[in-house]
Amino acid sequence: MQNVKAKVMDVGPRVGLACMLCAASCMILLSACLATPAYQIPAQAQGATPANGQEVTLAGGEGTDVLAEGTASDGDSGIARNNALNDALRKAVEQGVGAFVDSDTRVENYQLISDEIHSEAPGYVSSYRVITAGRDAGLYRVTIRARVKLDKIANDLAATGVLLEGQGRPRVIVVVKEIPKDDIIAVTDRMLEPETMETLISGAFQSRGFPVVDAATVRQNLAKDQLRRILEGDDAAAVEVGLRTDAEIVVAGTVQEWGERRAAPDAGPVTDFFKIRLSARAVNTATAKVLGTTLLAIESPLSEDSAREQAADSAGAELVARILEGWKSRANITEIYAENADYQRVHLLKSTIMRDVRGVDSVMTRAFVARSAVIEVFSEVTPQEVLVQINRRITAIPFAVKGLSGNRIDIRFEDTPEQGEPEFR
Repeated sequence: MQNVKAKVMDVGPRVGLACMLCAASCMILLSACLATPAYQIPAQAQGATPANGQEVTLAGGEGTDVLAEGTASDGDSGIARNNALNDALRKAVEQGVGAFVDSDTRVENYQLISDEIHSEAPGYVSSYRVITAGRDAGLYRVTIRARVKLDKIANDLAATGVLLEGQGRPRVIVVVKEIPKDDIIAVTDRMLEPETMETLISGAFQSRGFPVVDAATVRQNLAKDQLRRILEGDDAAAVEVGLRTDAEIVVAGTVQEWGERRAAPDAGPVTDFFKIRLSARAVNTATAKVLGTTLLAIESPLSEDSAREQAADSAGAELVARILEGWKSRANITEIYAENADYQRVHLLKSTIMRDVRGVDSVMTRAFVARSAVIEVFSEVTPQEVLVQINRRITAIPFAVKGLSGNRIDIRFEDTPEQGEPEFR
């Protein structure tokens, strides 16, 4: 009814009471006849249509500023403005989705993203401000500056599998072991077996859409010396185990647990407090780079199980957030390891990728030794998409794909009968 009042007030103060009531009745009947749009302005934003420059809070909280324009068919000014505002909010969220997945992934998963993200657009916008609004070339246009919650979009894209698919569905292994409170790391056979905290952290990643390598596979590929090095912070050892288990991400760390009896802060009765100190990091096995770290301390007067579950979920959530943040609007680096290479073949491959592969920013030769070369491709698309495109578009350079792991593609240049084996130059 507030919307109706606002629209009637636009007629001006000279309109009599009878005319106002008539106009209000017409508006109610017109609204009932119109089909409900697929995306409605949230209840918080309804009421008098927000004036230009007015800040409207929807879900609250922090976010990233995004400028978006929405349009609607030029009809009744109030309805057209609301529909254009709906469209602008949806497009603001679309920009947030675009910060994490490329256009091809969005097209391939259009229905899923529409159902899971666009239908809940208000939940991803903290607030918005109308910058301009008005009729233009037969349309009603509204431009807004919206504050979009990119972290929530990233988490939900990961949960639906869209974001992970765009990154090649990286698999995770978890190696987090309990050590004594004095930080002395002495690895025993018992520590090679899966521990409670590992299981809980694995569950935290699985609940957010990440495929996790099973504990039995990790156990078969983990030696005591490697485990000791991993717990001491050796990322190279973590990479070794990750490569053996075909995992792209290794979550490694230590946990300490102890209890103490003391009075509650409010001078209440003596209570058993359970404490957990958890330190973990996520390592990319393809690059050996640390994707994110977490360090937290949990103190709970509740059960040990509750404290462990809280610690594992908090650590998992923080590491996932760091990983997703690293994927946001970043240039993907694809490493092509080429065997049977010579200068002409490498040069031709680089120039063809730069010219014919969509989304490529630059191509560099990182190493060239004997007949082996390493080529780095900096692009907006994933290594999987780079591979698809070079297979489809590069026909002038015969080569065979030998493997794909993480951001690494292994190929071997093939000889034509007249070429023979290449000479290194």
